[in-house]
Amino acid sequence: MNNTFNTLTTLLTTYTRRRRWRDGLVWLPRGLLAGLMMAVLVATVARLRPFLTNQEVAWVSIGLAGLGLLVSAILLLAQRYDLAAQARFADHHFGLKERVRTAVDLQQGRIEAPPELARRQLDDTVAAMAQVDLKAALPLKLIRRDWLVLGLALVLLGAAVLLPNPQSDILIQNRIVAETIAEQVEALEELREEIEEDPDLDEDLREELLAPIQSALEQLARSDMSQEEALAALSQAESELRDLAQAHNLDSLQQTLADSSLAQQTQSDGLAETGQSLSELAGQLPNLSAEQLASLASALAETAVDLQAIDPQLAQQLAEAAAALSADDLAAAQQALSNAAATLQQRDRQARAGQQARAAADQLGQGRQEVAQAGEGAGENGANGENGNGAGQNGDQNGGPNGNGQPGPNGGNGGQNGGPTPLTPDSGQAGAGGIGEGDAPSGVDVFVPDWGDLSQFEGLDIELPAECRLNPLLCGDLLGQWPSELRPQASQVPYADVYGNYRDAASQALDEGYIPLGMRGFIRDYFSSLEP
Repeated sequence: MNNTFNTLTTLLTTYTRRRRWRDGLVWLPRGLLAGLMMAVLVATVARLRPFLTNQEVAWVSIGLAGLGLLVSAILLLAQRYDLAAQARFADHHFGLKERVRTAVDLQQGRIEAPPELARRQLDDTVAAMAQVDLKAALPLKLIRRDWLVLGLALVLLGAAVLLPNPQSDILIQNRIVAETIAEQVEALEELREEIEEDPDLDEDLREELLAPIQSALEQLARSDMSQEEALAALSQAESELRDLAQAHNLDSLQQTLADSSLAQQTQSDGLAETGQSLSELAGQLPNLSAEQLASLASALAETAVDLQAIDPQLAQQLAEAAAALSADDLAAAQQALSNAAATLQQRDRQARAGQQARAAADQLGQGRQEVAQAGEGAGENGANGENGNGAGQNGDQNGGPNGNGQPGPNGGNGGQNGGPTPLTPDSGQAGAGGIGEGDAPSGVDVFVPDWGDLSQFEGLDIELPAECRLNPLLCGDLLGQWPSELRPQASQVPYADVYGNYRDAASQALDEGYIPLGMRGFIRDYFSSLEP
């Protein structure tokens, strides 16, 4: 009986193996299909928004397809069938009418029967199982519908990978911008550490320098930071640092002090060195001769007069020291010199802070330009006119928005749409792109009209025809008004003499006017490019 039962279990194992092959042909393609359908969803998203490049979609598709196959294989292999389950499957699929299950129950003692009856039932079961046509009863076949859908998914993915994706350029640009912002964050963190570890800064100056940097870091740390927002954050920090640099700009004090009688008297140069010399002089006063004291008092008095408009506090301390020396009050002179020395040390720290603020602002300005230029032209093949490379008429008609039109007959190369034209070089017309080609700005005379106060006059609102807005040169006599003739000899001044006025006006507008933060840097760069 045992041999017969072994034959039964061997047949059941054969049935189970066949069953696994059948299930594998059904569920492995379905697992693959599930992965490909998820890949199609990913590819669809990648074409609706900047998400993945075509190459990345291909790799993701391969990964998801492999994952679907792997999950299906694991689930198939994880299924374990005991003898009773195999018996139920055989009875159900092969029409054995509960023979196999009964034989298994008899052999495992779940059903009691006389041995002879159990043997005959087992023989009958094995004989019936031997008659089963396994290939016909449990065929290995592919489900056509599944494979059709699988083919469709492959076609869709192939199209998604091979056809150009309009979102790829945006995605690449966004990634470049994100990488550039990350680089600026790293640079700002290094700058912050450098300021924090600077031993020459006192706590107040350190906090002043760190405040705009920390603010920029907090804004740039946002995961959804856009290029415009990053530019605004960097521009704001740069502007604040330049304000600090200007507030602590002691160049005039250093220059005046270097040219003063006191510098000649003490043989010192620089704020810190002069302060150190005054501190040493305070201790040496009792050892100086009357002639030396008189000479020192004279130098202190003259320097106090020179510094009165530049640094009243220091001037007052130097004047007090000079008066005390003139009155032979050495104790008061020593105190006044010590106070002046302390003030000079403080001014030196302020000057260093100003230099650091200027250097930090320059670094932020460079970083801002890198962020502004990040991703420019990524995957783009813009027309020449759009990129500002059109041939110029008089140097200002057909340039693009960047104001870099090719020089026209009159030597100009600025674009009409590049922005306002603050200066008008005599050798050619200039748009936002700058000066006529071949002309050095510092050597060009510019027309400066006479100033007229028009505040008492009310303006007139007019609507320009469309063709005039697109190309003013086509309109000719506009509303009966022709441009006034320039009188070259009457109002020509060197370019370098008037540039400062334009720059100062632009700086004041940046500080007081309502200008978006992201545009301030561009305006500042524009006037910097015009600097003679």
